[in-house]
Amino acid sequence: MRKLLLTITAFTATICLSFAQQIKISGLLLDSAAAKPVEFAAVALLQNGKIVQGVTSDSKGRFVFNKVEKGEYAVQASLMGYVTKTVDKISAGSENLEIGVIKLAATVQNLSEVTVTEQKALFEEKADRMVYNAEKDISIKGGDATDVLKKIPSVAVDIEGNVQLRGSSNIKVLINNKPSSIVARSVSDALKQIPADIIKQVEVITSPSAKYDAEGTAGIINIITKKNTLRGTSGSVSPNFGQWNNWQNATINHRMKAINIAANGGFNDWKNKRFMELRRSFTNGDTLTNQYQPQRITGKGKNFYGTVNVDWDVDSLNRIGAGFNYYNGANTNFFDIEFTESSLGVVGQYFQRDMSRTYDWAGATVNLDYTRLFKKPKKELNLLMMYSFEGEDSDYWSELLNRENTIYYREKSYNISNNKEGTIQLDFTNPLDSISTLEMGSKTIFRQILSDYRISSASDGSTDFKDMPELANIFDYAQQVTSAYVVYTRTPKKRWGINLGARYEHTFIQADFLNGTASFSNNYGNLIPSVSLSRSIKKDQQLRLSYTQRIQRPQFYYLNPYVNQADSKNQYGGNPYLKPELTHSIEANYSVSIKQTSFNASFFLRQTNNAIESINTVDTSGVLKQIFQNVAQNSAYGLNLSANTKITKQWSVNGSLNVFYNVLESEELKTRNADWMYRINLNSSIDFGKGFKAQLFGFYNSARVNLQGKYGAFGFYNMVLQKEVLKKKGTIGFGYDNPFNRRIKWRNDFVGPNFVQIQDVAMYRRGWRINLKYEFGQMTSGPRQKKRISNDDKKGGEGNN
Repeated sequence: MRKLLLTITAFTATICLSFAQQIKISGLLLDSAAAKPVEFAAVALLQNGKIVQGVTSDSKGRFVFNKVEKGEYAVQASLMGYVTKTVDKISAGSENLEIGVIKLAATVQNLSEVTVTEQKALFEEKADRMVYNAEKDISIKGGDATDVLKKIPSVAVDIEGNVQLRGSSNIKVLINNKPSSIVARSVSDALKQIPADIIKQVEVITSPSAKYDAEGTAGIINIITKKNTLRGTSGSVSPNFGQWNNWQNATINHRMKAINIAANGGFNDWKNKRFMELRRSFTNGDTLTNQYQPQRITGKGKNFYGTVNVDWDVDSLNRIGAGFNYYNGANTNFFDIEFTESSLGVVGQYFQRDMSRTYDWAGATVNLDYTRLFKKPKKELNLLMMYSFEGEDSDYWSELLNRENTIYYREKSYNISNNKEGTIQLDFTNPLDSISTLEMGSKTIFRQILSDYRISSASDGSTDFKDMPELANIFDYAQQVTSAYVVYTRTPKKRWGINLGARYEHTFIQADFLNGTASFSNNYGNLIPSVSLSRSIKKDQQLRLSYTQRIQRPQFYYLNPYVNQADSKNQYGGNPYLKPELTHSIEANYSVSIKQTSFNASFFLRQTNNAIESINTVDTSGVLKQIFQNVAQNSAYGLNLSANTKITKQWSVNGSLNVFYNVLESEELKTRNADWMYRINLNSSIDFGKGFKAQLFGFYNSARVNLQGKYGAFGFYNMVLQKEVLKKKGTIGFGYDNPFNRRIKWRNDFVGPNFVQIQDVAMYRRGWRINLKYEFGQMTSGPRQKKRISNDDKKGGEGNN
C-alpha cells in the first residue's frame, strides 16, 4: 500500500507540475484568404536558428509555447498546402506574450496525378525492437499468422504452430498491442485464426522496458493488422484458396472529419493429415515391457472472426475510441490407433482405438479508450479499459476394438471452460525537454477461470455410459494483478541514450475445487527493473545494451487440472499449483547500414529460475502422463545474425542465423540436458516488372532440447508468383509449399527414470495456394495514432491438436 501511495503521489505531483504557471508565448493562425483558423499546423519556437519548442495549432488555430525563458525568438508556422511563414524579433520578458494573428497563404500549384509508394525494407531494426513488414512479403498470402512468424529471424515455429523466441516458448503474443483471450488458452490456436493477408507488421521486442507488463520472459511479439486510416470509404476483398487451408477476408473503412468506422472479418476452414509412430520401453521391477503404437491422424477445423472499431476525435486534444472483436471456431482430429504391448516377446495387450477430439470456442473483447493530448508536443494522458470473455468446450469420444474389430469399451469426456478478464489502465507521458521524457502509469487486471470437466464410460462397449465421479471436478481460479511503473528516457543525438525504468507488480490468487481438494491462495510482489543504453555511431551504425528482469505467470492451459485421457496410454493435463518463473535477461545489439545492405548482430544471455517444464512419467502399467511442473533452471546463451541486401534494383535477399546453447537442469529430478541449437532463414524476392513478382523462402530448425530429451529437426520452403491486375487494385498469386517433399518428417526422443521413448512424425505439407485480392475506395488524409491496452503478462500455452 505504501508503494502504491508513493506512486500515486509522484504521479499527481508530475501532473500538477506540468500545469504550473510559466512564461508563455501564444498566437493565432488564420487562412489569409478565407480568414478561417488553420488547425494542426506545425509551429516552432526558434532561437538563433535552432528549434527550442514545437507545438501544433488546435481546432481554433491557437498555439501556446510554455516554459519560455527570457530572450529573443522567432516563430515559424508550416502546414502542407500553405506557404511557411516566419515572424522574427519576438522579445520574451517576465510576462506572458500574445503575438496576435499570423496569416498563412495557401500555395497555388497545378499538380498532375501522383502515385506515392512507400519503400520499406522487409526487416527494420529500431531502437528497442525488430520490425518485420509483412505487407511487403508476397509469400505469406493465403496463410495464417504462423506463416508470418516463420519469416522472423529470432522466431521459430514448429509444424504444430507452437512458437519460440530465441529458443524459449515463454513469450507474450499481442494483437494490435492488445491481448486476446484465445491467446490465453493456446498461442498456436490463436495464430491459426489470424489470416496472413491482414497483417501489416510484426514487432519483436526482446528487452521490453518497465512500461510493459512484466511477463513474457523471452520477449513480446506484437502482431499489427492493416488499417486504412485515410479519409473516405475504402476496403478490400481477399478470397484465398489452398490444398490445406482456405481464407476468405474482407475489410471496409469509412472516415469522416472526426469519426472513423472500420470493420473487418473473415472465415477460414482447414484440414491436416499426419502419421505418427510411437515406440516406448519401460521397466517394472526387473521386467522390460515394449509398446508400439502407430496412428493415423486427420483433422479439420473452421474459424470465424469479426472486428468493429469506432474512433471519435472530439477536438484536436481529445479522442474517444471503442471496439468490439468476436471470434468463433472449432477443430476436430480423428485418430486411428493400433496398440501392442509385449514382454519377453509375448504380446500382453492389444487393441485398436478409434477416437475423435474436438475443441469448440467462442469469445469477444470490448474496449473503451480515452486519450487526452496537450499543447505541449508528445505530452498525453491515456485511460484504457477492456473486458473479454471466452467459452470453450473440449471433448473426446473413444472406442476400443479387439482383433475381431468388435467394440468392447467406450469412453467420453467433456471440459467446459469460461474465462473472463477485465483491465483498467492509466498512462501519462510528459516530455521534460527536447531529449528527455518521463512516463508513469498504473494498471489492474482481473481474471477468472471456471473449468468443469466430466468423464463417463461404457465398460461393456454399449452406449449406456456411466459417470466416473472420481475423475470429475470443477476448478474455480481467480487472479488479480495490480502494477505501477515509472520510466525515464533520454535520447541525445551524439551521446549515449538511456531508458531507465522500474515496475512493481502485486499478484493475488484464489483457487477452489469442488471435489473436496483443498482450496489454496497466494499473493506475492515483484519489483522489476529495466535499463537500456543506446548510441548512434558514425556511418549509420547503432549500438544497444540492455538488462531486464521478467516474470512469467502460467496461463489457463498450464493451470487447468483437467487430464485428457482420450488416449489411455498417453495422458496430459495442467497443474493449478504452478508458481511464476523469474528471468534475468542481458542483450547487446549492433546494427549497421551500408548503401543497400543492412546488418544486425545480437548477443543474448537469459537465465530462468523456477522454470515451468512439461514432465513425462510412466507408471507401472505403462501409462505416460505429462504434467507441467516448476522443476528446472533454463539458461540460454546465443547469437543472432541477420542481413538484408539488394543485389540489383529488382532483386533483394535477406537471411538470418540464430545460434544458441541451451542448458536445462533440475535438482529435484536430478536431470540435466544441454546442447547447441540453430535456425537458418533465407528469403529472396525479385520484381520482373509489369506487375510480376516472385519470392522464394525457406528455413531449417535444428533439433531442440527439453529437460527429458529433444524435439527433432525439420525444414520448410515455398515459392510464390504474383501478378498485379486491374490498374494495381487487384492481385493474383500462386504459391506452392514443399514442392519436392510430400511430407515433413522429424523424430522426438524422451528419457525418464524408467522409460525410453521414440516418436516418429510425418506431416503432409506439400500443397498449392491461390491468392486473390481486390482493393476499392478513395482516400485523402489520415488521423493520429491511438494507444491500446496490452496485457503482455501471461505465459502462453502451446497447441495440442
